[in-house]
Amino acid sequence: QDQGVSSNDLLKYASIPMVSTIFTYFHIWAALYMTFYPLEFRGCLQIKGTNMGCGWQGIVPSKGEKMARKAVHLMTSKLLTVQEVFARIDPGMVAEELDPVLHNILNDIIDKVAEEEEPELWRTLPALVKNELILKAREQTPPVIKAMMDDVKTNIENVFDLTDMVVKSFLRDPGLLNHMFIKCGYMELKFIRDCGAWMGAIAGSFQVILWIHWSEGWMLPTFGLVVGLLSNWVALKMIFEPVVPIPICGGRVVIQGLFLKRQKEVSAEYGKIVAGNVLSARYLVAAIIRGPSSDKLFELIHRHVHTACDEFTGVSRPFLRWYKGAERINRVKQKVGDKLIDSLADTMRHVERHLDRSMDLENILRERMQALPSKDFEDLLHPVFQEDEWKLVLMGGVLGVLVGCVQWWALGS
Repeated sequence: QDQGVSSNDLLKYASIPMVSTIFTYFHIWAALYMTFYPLEFRGCLQIKGTNMGCGWQGIVPSKGEKMARKAVHLMTSKLLTVQEVFARIDPGMVAEELDPVLHNILNDIIDKVAEEEEPELWRTLPALVKNELILKAREQTPPVIKAMMDDVKTNIENVFDLTDMVVKSFLRDPGLLNHMFIKCGYMELKFIRDCGAWMGAIAGSFQVILWIHWSEGWMLPTFGLVVGLLSNWVALKMIFEPVVPIPICGGRVVIQGLFLKRQKEVSAEYGKIVAGNVLSARYLVAAIIRGPSSDKLFELIHRHVHTACDEFTGVSRPFLRWYKGAERINRVKQKVGDKLIDSLADTMRHVERHLDRSMDLENILRERMQALPSKDFEDLLHPVFQEDEWKLVLMGGVLGVLVGCVQWWALGS
C-alpha cells in the first residue's frame, strides 16, 4: 500500500509466474499424454487417415502400422537379419526336444489315418504289430524333423514375413508401441515436462515486469503460445542433438543429446521389450504357422512327410502302389501331413523355451545397439516418430494459449 501497490495487485503479480509454471508443467504433461493416448479414436467425425476430427487418438497408436514397418526396416538393416536369427537354432536339438512329444502325436496320427483308410484291417491287427509300426515311425522321426528344420532355415524368407508379424503385433496390441516408447524414453519425456515448467517460470517472471508497466490482457495467451511452442521445440532439440558428442572445456564437459547419452540403458530396455513382447518364440512360431506365407511352409512339410512315408514303406512301396493304387497312397500321405500340420502349434509350444534360449535375442539386440555409432543409434529410433514431432510442439502452443486465456479472464482484461 505504501508503495502504491495494493495487496490485490500484488497477489495478481505473484500469481502470474506461479500460474505460468504450474500450468506450463501440466499443459506439457497433457501434450505428452495426448501423444500416446487414447489408444483408439474417441469422438466422432474422424478425418479419414488422421487421428483428428471431433475427437482425438494418440499420435503414436494412430501411426502404429507405419511406425512398425519403419521400425522393422531399421532393425533388420542395422541390427540383425531374419536369416541370422534362425541360423542360431540347432535343428538336431529341436528334434531331440520334440521326440517325447511326437511319440503321442504319431500314435494319434497313425491311429486316425488307419481308421479312416483301412478300419477293418487296423482293428484286426494285434496290438504288438501296431506298436511295432508306431515304434518304427518314431525311430525315423528325428532325422525327418531335423531335415525339415534345416529346410525351413534355408527358406525362412519364403515361409516367414517378419514385417507382417510385427505390424500385426502392434495393431493387435496398440499399447505395445506406447510401452516401448515410454519405457525407453521415460527420462526424456520427463525432461520435456520439467524443462517446460522451468521455461514457464522464466517467462512468467518476465511477464510480471511487462504487466507492471503494460498490462495488456492479450500478452498472457501470446506468452502462452510462445512458451508452449518454444519449450517443447527446445526440449526435443536437446533430447536428440547434437548427435555426435562435442567435448568442451578441454574435454571435461561433453555435450550430446540426452537420449543419445543413455544409449547403454535404452539398448537394454529395447532388447528386453522386443525380445519378450514382439520376437519371442511364441509369436514367431505362431506367425510362421498362421502368417501370409504359411502355405509355403505347409508345402515344405508335405514334401518331407511324403518322403518319410516312402522311406517307411521301404521295399514294399511298389507292391502297395500296385495293390492299393498310387492315388490312394498319395491320399494317405496327404492326410498324415495335414494332421501333422494341425498339431503343429501345440507341438511347437514344447520347444518355445529352447528356441528363445537359442536365439538369445535380448542379449544380441542389447549388445549390437550399444555398439552402434551415435548416428546409427539415433537413426534406429528417432525416425520412427520424427515426422510427428511438430504435433507435440503445436499441442504445446495450443494448450499454452488456452492457459493464457484462462489467466486473462482471471486477472481481468
